[in-house]
Amino acid sequence: MLYKKFSVTGVANVTTLDSGLTSLVDEKYRLDHILLMVSEYQNNTVEGWIGNERVLEAPDYLFDTDDQFGDTNTPVSTTKISKVPVNIDIPEGSIFKIGMLCGANATDLFGCYAYEKI
Repeated sequence: MLYKKFSVTGVANVTTLDSGLTSLVDEKYRLDHILLMVSEYQNNTVEGWIGNERVLEAPDYLFDTDDQFGDTNTPVSTTKISKVPVNIDIPEGSIFKIGMLCGANATDLFGCYAYEKI
């Protein structure tokens, strides 16, 4: 299993995607899962794309966050989703990108792709 980190800085009222994981003719990838966290909960949407096709869509509040309530020793979340199974062969010449569709309040997204060469 190989890992590639990503980080997406959310922008209000915009969908922001990372640079992605590119599958080449001589080096094809299978995306097994994504490990991710969000910076806070703002009812924004985590999205995954291959080319112009959205293959993942989920609200930010389903995922772990390192955001904290007023007490800096109490994390908001410790039991939400942090591993998203994807199990997709990325077609050669295509890019899988993860991103955040933000409303009026931005949320950042960070984590890594867990993939293998096929």
